[in-house]
Amino acid sequence: MSHRVLSQLATLQAIVAAGCEILHDPQDARFQQRLARWTDIDRKVPAAIVLPRTEDDCLKTVQWALNSGLPFVPKSGGHSPWSTIGAEGVIIDLSLYSDVHVDASAGTATVIGSVLAKEVSVRLAEAGLFTALGNGNSVGAIPYLLGGGGSITNSITGFGSDQILAARVITAKGELIEVTEETYPDLLWALKGAGQFFGLVTQLTVRAHPFSLLRKQQGLIWVGAFIFPLDRAVEVARVMKQIMDDPQHATAGLLMIIAPPPARVPSLVISARYTGDEAPEVPFKALYDLQPTATMGRELPIQNVSDEREALCAKGDFKRFGIVGLHEFRIDGFVQAIEVWKKLIQECPDAINTAFNVQWDSRPVKTPDKESAMSSHDIRFWQVNIVWHTDEKNRRKVDEYNDECVALMRGPDETRYIDFQNATRTGPIQRRYRGEARLEKLRQLKREWDPQGVFTRQLLDTDASQ
Repeated sequence: MSHRVLSQLATLQAIVAAGCEILHDPQDARFQQRLARWTDIDRKVPAAIVLPRTEDDCLKTVQWALNSGLPFVPKSGGHSPWSTIGAEGVIIDLSLYSDVHVDASAGTATVIGSVLAKEVSVRLAEAGLFTALGNGNSVGAIPYLLGGGGSITNSITGFGSDQILAARVITAKGELIEVTEETYPDLLWALKGAGQFFGLVTQLTVRAHPFSLLRKQQGLIWVGAFIFPLDRAVEVARVMKQIMDDPQHATAGLLMIIAPPPARVPSLVISARYTGDEAPEVPFKALYDLQPTATMGRELPIQNVSDEREALCAKGDFKRFGIVGLHEFRIDGFVQAIEVWKKLIQECPDAINTAFNVQWDSRPVKTPDKESAMSSHDIRFWQVNIVWHTDEKNRRKVDEYNDECVALMRGPDETRYIDFQNATRTGPIQRRYRGEARLEKLRQLKREWDPQGVFTRQLLDTDASQ
C-alpha cells in the first residue's frame, strides 16, 4: 500500500506551499522524530508524514487525501491513541502550524493548529488570563479541549470543552467551515467533548478568565505534596476522604500509589492543589497532623504548575491512562488496590512507572451555560491510573492489573458504574436516563458529517463507541 501513497506524493507537493514538508523515508532521522508518540501502544509506520505550515496547506492535504482515496490521521502533541496509521496512509502532523492569539478585551483566545498547552498558558498569563488546561505541558491544546479536558480549575472554569466558543473545521467532504452557535450549533455541541471524531479542527476560540479568580488574585496556585509509606494507607485514606468530601476548601489533586524516582520507594503521594486564599495548613491540616515522611509546597503561577510533570510527558514506552468516574472514594477499595499494585510491580518490574491514582476536586465542576457532548459535570472523583511499562510482552498482564484496580475502586454495584470514553457516558443507569440520548445524538451527527469514518469509526460502529 505504501507504493500507492508514494506515487501520489508528487501531486500533493505540487499543490501545497514550498514550506510544507513531506517526509517518506522511515530511515530518516526527521521521520523518526515526527513518528514519536507519547505511547508506543499500537504505534504504526505511515507511508508519509506531511507537515503543513498553514491552514490552507492543511485543507489542501486533506482534499488531496480524500481525492486520492487515502486514509490519514491528524497529529498535534502526539498524545492521542488515534495519531497513528500504517503504510496505507499518511499522518498530517500539525507541529509546524502552531500559534495562539489572545484578545484580552474580549476575554478570549484563539488556539491554532498544534499549539501546546504550555504556550497557551504562558501567552494567556502575559495578559493576566488563564483557561482550563491539563497537567501536561506538551499536550496539544486543541485535542485536549475537544476531548473534554479535566483540569485543576474545574470548579472555577468547568471542563476544557466548556471553554469552546467557535471552531474552524476541515470536514470529511474537504470543506473548511466556521462552526459557531449561529452557523452549526449541533456540530458545535458535538465538538465540545467529542470533537476529534468530526473533522480536522484547525482553530478553536475559547474563553479566557481573569487572574482575579485565582489565589490572592495573582494567578497563583498552591502546589504541594505529602508522602507516606504504604503501610499507613488506612489512616491516610480516612483523612483524604474527609478532605475530598469537604467543599469548604477549594482543594484538588491526586492520591497516588507510586514508586517515585530516584529512590523508587513504594509510597502514597498526595499531589495537592489549592486555589483558596488561606494558608495550606488550613485545608490540609489533617494531613500535616499525620506527620508525613516528607512534605513540600509552594505557590506557583498557573502557567508553571505542570512544569514538574515533564517526565510524565516523555515519548515512547507503552503508556496509557486507565480512566473511569467514581461516585465516591472507597477506602476499602483503595487499600486493596495497593496490594494489586504491589503484585503488578513484583511480576512486571518494567511497570515500575505505573501509578494507581484517585483524582479529586472538593468542589463540583462548574456547570456550563449550555449542555454539550461532555457528560461528566456531576463527577468529582476519578480513577486516573497511569499505566506505563517497557516490555511489550507484558501488555496483557499490565492491563489486567489495571482492570483489577478499577474494579476494586468502583465496588460491586454495577448500576453506579461510570465509563468515560471521549465524552460519551455508559453504564446501565447512564444509558437509560442520560447517556443513551447523548450517544444517539452523537451517532446521528457522525452519520451526517462523517458517514464513511474518515475521522475514525468511533460513533459509527456500536462496539467502538461504548
